[in-house]
Amino acid sequence: MNGRSHYDVLGLRDDAPPEAIREQYRRLAREFHPDRTAGSAAGAEKMPLINEAYRILSDPGRRAVYDAERRGDSGFRPVSGGSETFDDGEPEGYSYQYPDGPARVPWRSLLFFSAIAIIVILVLAQFENPGEPGTPDNLLRVGECVEVQSVGNAANEIRCTGSGDLVVTDVLRRDGVCPDGIPSTPDRQGMVGVCLEQEPPATG
Repeated sequence: MNGRSHYDVLGLRDDAPPEAIREQYRRLAREFHPDRTAGSAAGAEKMPLINEAYRILSDPGRRAVYDAERRGDSGFRPVSGGSETFDDGEPEGYSYQYPDGPARVPWRSLLFFSAIAIIVILVLAQFENPGEPGTPDNLLRVGECVEVQSVGNAANEIRCTGSGDLVVTDVLRRDGVCPDGIPSTPDRQGMVGVCLEQEPPATG
């Protein structure tokens, strides 16, 4: 634009409101439209400048970038020759660069504190008291304690006492036979059979 700003092209002040920009553009477009200035070099030269000025100043985002570039605000740095050719995005030749460079992720610090957190969790787990034995759920598994009911001769899960308990050593089919040749004991639901072994009583 040979040193002329978009505001100069439209004949407006830098603080012109959007309504004034739109109205001035319409007035100049009527005056310099190619249909009215056919054969006129002035019209052919001015109308592209008017269109470009309106395209930039009518869009709040483009106008803000353009105004900041004209003021020379820090953060706006020309990355090439400062071309005045514009596309649908930012002004060509300009991009916003953070004064201190792009944000960086402190990977080393994150890895360090993550490792510390894992070590603390592992150490605390070593001192944690074991939880109470789980509540019997009547699903017999190896290692669980049972009592054999007098009615139906079925195995019923109980809490282990640690002395003289009947412990499940194997879970078989309902009609299975344990390794010692004794038929398996059915569970309360009659779904499986279990092999049992009595723990020796605790000695004082």
